[in-house]
Amino acid sequence: MEWKANWIWDGSGEHPRNQWTCFRKTFTVPADFDSATLSISADTKYSVYMNGVLIGSGPVRGWTSEWYFDQYELSRLNQGQNVIAVLVNHYGIGTMHYIEGRSGLLSQIDFYNKGQLINQLVTDDNWKTENHDGFIKETVKMSNCLSWSEIYDAGLFPNGWEQLDFDDTSWNNAEIIGSYGMSPWNTLIPRDIPELTNEPTFPKSVLSLKEVMPISQHFSIDLGPTFFPGELASNSGKVMQGYIVTEIYSSQEVEGVMTLTFDAHAEVKWEFKLNGIEYKTQNGKYENIKLGNGANLLIVDVGGSFHEPIIHISFDFPEKVDLIAPFSESQSRFLAIGPFYTDTRLQIGKPVSKSIPLEKAYLKMKDVCSLSELESFNMWAKAIPNEHVCTDNVSLLSMFKEDIRTHSLNFQHQNMVLPNQSFTKVEPMEQGDTEYLIDFGKEYLGHIEFELEAAKGTIFDFFLFESIHQDGRIEHTFSLNNSLRYIAKDGRQVYRSFIPRGFRYMLLTIRNINTPCKIFRVKVDVTTFSTGNVGDFSSSDYQLNQIWEISKHTIRMCAQDTIIDCPAYEQALWTGDSYNISLMNYYTFGNYDLIRRCLRLISKSVYRSPLPESHVPSGWQNVLTAWSILWMMACREYYRFSGDLEFIKEVYPELKLTVQRFQEFINKDGLLEISAWNMLDWAPMDTEHKIVTHQNVLLVDALKHTAYLASIIGKNEDERTFLSIADALKQAINEHLWDEDGKVYFDSIHEDGTPSKNRSIQTNLIALITDCAEGQRRNLIEEYIKRPPEDFVQIKSPFVLFFYYQALMSLGKNDLVIDNIRDIYGYMLEHDATTCWEGWELIEGDFSRSHCHAWSAAPTYVFGVLFLGVQPLEPGFTRVAIAPNLNGLKWIKGSVPIPQGKIDIYCKDLGEYIDLQITLPDQVEAQIKTPTKNTKVLVNGKHYSSDEKGFILFQTNLVKSYY
Repeated sequence: MEWKANWIWDGSGEHPRNQWTCFRKTFTVPADFDSATLSISADTKYSVYMNGVLIGSGPVRGWTSEWYFDQYELSRLNQGQNVIAVLVNHYGIGTMHYIEGRSGLLSQIDFYNKGQLINQLVTDDNWKTENHDGFIKETVKMSNCLSWSEIYDAGLFPNGWEQLDFDDTSWNNAEIIGSYGMSPWNTLIPRDIPELTNEPTFPKSVLSLKEVMPISQHFSIDLGPTFFPGELASNSGKVMQGYIVTEIYSSQEVEGVMTLTFDAHAEVKWEFKLNGIEYKTQNGKYENIKLGNGANLLIVDVGGSFHEPIIHISFDFPEKVDLIAPFSESQSRFLAIGPFYTDTRLQIGKPVSKSIPLEKAYLKMKDVCSLSELESFNMWAKAIPNEHVCTDNVSLLSMFKEDIRTHSLNFQHQNMVLPNQSFTKVEPMEQGDTEYLIDFGKEYLGHIEFELEAAKGTIFDFFLFESIHQDGRIEHTFSLNNSLRYIAKDGRQVYRSFIPRGFRYMLLTIRNINTPCKIFRVKVDVTTFSTGNVGDFSSSDYQLNQIWEISKHTIRMCAQDTIIDCPAYEQALWTGDSYNISLMNYYTFGNYDLIRRCLRLISKSVYRSPLPESHVPSGWQNVLTAWSILWMMACREYYRFSGDLEFIKEVYPELKLTVQRFQEFINKDGLLEISAWNMLDWAPMDTEHKIVTHQNVLLVDALKHTAYLASIIGKNEDERTFLSIADALKQAINEHLWDEDGKVYFDSIHEDGTPSKNRSIQTNLIALITDCAEGQRRNLIEEYIKRPPEDFVQIKSPFVLFFYYQALMSLGKNDLVIDNIRDIYGYMLEHDATTCWEGWELIEGDFSRSHCHAWSAAPTYVFGVLFLGVQPLEPGFTRVAIAPNLNGLKWIKGSVPIPQGKIDIYCKDLGEYIDLQITLPDQVEAQIKTPTKNTKVLVNGKHYSSDEKGFILFQTNLVKSYY
């Protein structure tokens, strides 16, 4: 297509914060058109309506310089007048899946007659635009990784603005900000995956009804714009020194409580001073405080290191208090003193300072106890704008509360979760707010939708989370504000959230209710990558079947416009995670187009950072070295499973560039030495150093994989070069990273040249599966893997278990794999898991941080290999190995998706022989193998015996084919 449209905006600026803008254009269709195509994109997100009907949302995530657009076939246009309406939400900040570009909308409708373009409707300054006042901008991010939480007041904006008969004459004209091809969207790319699903899903049940009283006042203060002005990225490693100050005005002497909460990743002092009295607190701890009559000076030390510089302060007094920023002529509540020092420290391969200089003024400010003493710091004072302060933080109100009483739950309270026209009538409580706990039965990711009847001003707060303990304790992931606030207008109304959220449980709290209201329904429109339900596994073992189901559901909920790590906390495409998740996906859904898209997005990050970044495309620029390496290996695995040679040709320049970049980090001893994030497992490995063993051994394997890819596209000189680098690195590893006395690979070499004293399963596991350990060393490590020594650091995440299972299967220790899966995943099932946890013991007292984490769904891959025994013998499954193994079970059956379709397998032990039934596409050649030699097998009704190696010799018509 040829773009004629202009980029337009509403005049709110290039980087408006949490901006929601409506655009409309009324038009008349050509009389002789027979088809019409809408092409549209926006920064950051849009929802587009045609004659009041929602037809789509987007765009998919991408790099700003290669931005995506969507296309829709318009099949239901009116003869005569029509209206296109677009709602655009511009973030104004970066997230972990978005890099701040600038605000803008681009749209074009092409009208055709018999395939010939006859007319166009393009965005220009004749479009109408208006700020959508219903969306409250003074909110908080859903987490340090995500965009803004939704607060919507239905009474603040006209209903039906998307409809044809809406009067927009009072709206402003849009302004043209540039033509197609303008910066930062230099190139627009058509959407490369199908639209996501929209699956209405109703809750399982209402679990409880309580009367609650939230903490009376709270303030969530975004310090970023004040302490890091102009910085719109979401980079971690923000270091700052400063204070926030306010005067608390009370009409009398009074006692109450105060809580102080920072981002969960913050490293801060947790210190504040009230009227000269110093307090040392903890995250979310209730502190008893006293206010005097009149002004009370509160000074909070906000110095420290942050992923997101945000602070939450809550008060609970018999009466609300007023907060006023000292010395400020504005109406601001808070004053910033500082910053005395700031720095944003990126881990992208260069050395990063760990020291924080203590500025004299910052230290001197610590002694301030009164306003008169504060005056000498006026040069450092800045009023924090009230638009950077949220007083409607639903997560805080849902966590910091008093349970007044639990009410009986008769059946009418279940009506709200039923897919019919019944309703739940909610009466006002005597003292507090009405709180329902709703269970959706499984973890889902999607858009919340509800229908209700209420009086104007009634508040409906939705707080979403993943896990509840047996004793009823909710696992709150602090810094995860997974919430929605809806303020009702009068009458019956429906609302569907614009932002998708991941959760299982919902706390619905109804506030400011003076007259009864009705809740007709609450549901979630589940949104996932569009795919057939192809992969399957079942067996005679009920527990293993359940483990397969929760693992498969995890993969599905983490398949969005990219693979994501988790639906709730981050929704990010992590580069290293995607290696494991891709292999799991091949055995569950076979989403090759989604995997291809992810690998391509990752490849482009080498043009911003020295190596492929840890997660992309992201406002947090970061290199996690092992993740960079795993991307190289993932490209090789993608080719092995898909046979997609064209993609390898496309991405090869970035693969070669990555090898060259790694060469720059090889030291004089021939080892990889780099300053970056060195995480492999949530375990106490000794890897916070520049020379890390697991990264070196992984790189050897990645170089070999990349050499192979070079060979298949005729880059033979590159192949030889890459193999030479791999051989030299392998030799250096075995010379410098092996402890001959301890007979083990140690974790790292410290900066003073001394080897780490740490011994870990993880390091030696990776050395084994990459074939860096040979001879007697390999024999020793094999024993460590089969029987992990107690004094070694043990595996602490399902991510590393994936590699552990691969190693055990290669050693023929299937029994250990199954036992471990029963132990780890059985524990999750015991505690009501419907998806796989990120890890265990990640947060003290909680099961996990994330309860749906795709890197943890290893059983999907393991069962496909260990039980069904399906693996490609040639790229793209033109030849396939099928080696079913009952592993002690009575029967197994399943399906494995492949590019040509799927392979169906049924296997049962009948005592004297194995009954095996296999169906596969006719263009696929199969090699069948039994777990033991000389086994009698009935294959699709014909008797065979395996040979001395366990293979079955057969004619080409042995296996059933389908077309």
